[in-house]
Amino acid sequence: MKQYFLHLSEKLRSSFWSVPLTMILSAFALAYILRVIDASIDPASLTGFDWLRVRDADSARSLLSVIAGSTITVAGTVFSITVVALTLASNQFGPRLVRNFIRDRGTQVSLGIFLSTFVYAVLTMRSISTLGENSSNYDLAVQAALLLALISICYLIYFIHNVAQSIQVDNVTHQINQEFHQAIEREYPKSEEDSRGETFDIERLELGTGWINIPAPSGGYVQFIDRQGLIAVAAEFDCCLLIDCHPGTYIHHWSVIGRIYQPRENADNLIAQVQGALEIGPLPTSAQDIVFSIRQLAQIAERALSPGINDPFTAYSCIDRLIEGLGTVLQRPEPPNCFNDSDGKLRLVTCELEFSHLLNAALDEIYEHGRGNGVVMRHLLNALAELADVCAREHDRKALYDYLQRMAEDSDAFLPSRVDRALIEEKIAAIQQNLTA
Repeated sequence: MKQYFLHLSEKLRSSFWSVPLTMILSAFALAYILRVIDASIDPASLTGFDWLRVRDADSARSLLSVIAGSTITVAGTVFSITVVALTLASNQFGPRLVRNFIRDRGTQVSLGIFLSTFVYAVLTMRSISTLGENSSNYDLAVQAALLLALISICYLIYFIHNVAQSIQVDNVTHQINQEFHQAIEREYPKSEEDSRGETFDIERLELGTGWINIPAPSGGYVQFIDRQGLIAVAAEFDCCLLIDCHPGTYIHHWSVIGRIYQPRENADNLIAQVQGALEIGPLPTSAQDIVFSIRQLAQIAERALSPGINDPFTAYSCIDRLIEGLGTVLQRPEPPNCFNDSDGKLRLVTCELEFSHLLNAALDEIYEHGRGNGVVMRHLLNALAELADVCAREHDRKALYDYLQRMAEDSDAFLPSRVDRALIEEKIAAIQQNLTA
């Protein structure tokens, strides 16, 4: 259930409408509440609050009309600036990075405060026209509109500052790096308390000979897998589930997403419940997919190394952040792939990413575009040398050793300088020696 709410929170944050819509609904509620208060009491008649008094209804309506007109105009300007920022982000960082600007809370709140102020001013102005000429009936409501207008001015200044900060590449990579480490903390926790899961070699597990395939409900990216829900379903039908896909995988509508071992009667109902525990959508998300943030950093580095941009220092920053994240993964326990129910029976076997998969996702595109550049290769190898120091598990060492061997074999073909080739081969040999020591 916790995983489901985290996934729902991620979906709401990635939508541009959720915060503005919430603020607009709040403006409806605020307008109604203040209208009730003004109708019940006269706040301006209280001692020390006479400054709340509005001169007459025409003045109040004029003030609200100015506030409504100006805020909706500024809201259009804010929207235009946002579109320009999204266009710049798409051209400079790639279309995948547009999501980070859409989910920015500062932009969402800035647009929401202008729209909600407009809605509040219009609703209050309408109530004044129906309440008559008794100014004591809307003093507090009009002053609240003035306060919202002042807050909107402050948010306009903040919005301009936020947009200027958000399109700087260092801030973009820092934000993605934070999401990367949040995904690491979520998927590779330091402790595995109450997880009721263990790590086993799936090929050595004996799940039985009787099984049926689980067809994919539709095509798209696997966005979320409800592991607790799958365990409950398997316990209810007294079977064991093997899920072959992981979050971030693209599956076709004819694909098989797993197997059901020791299936009982009513298999169609069981398959439907298993399919319902997987959410498949048109786009990958960062809810359970650690590779999502890895690919974002890799894309920025890849574009930085392209001849059109030619910004190697941005690529260095992305490489350093990727290696830092991979090093954190190496120092954490491997995530469990076998889960038991409350009675200790094996109910769910999942497909978890190995370190070799994360390494390939992080460096393949960067290496493809930078293997002919001696400076980039030396920086990459320096980072891999630090990664080798925290590589303790045998299969992780082998994955890193094999990747270095691939780099050594390609150096003769892609590096034109003999000096660069000699330095890189020396660095690769030193790292491999460290891995085999």
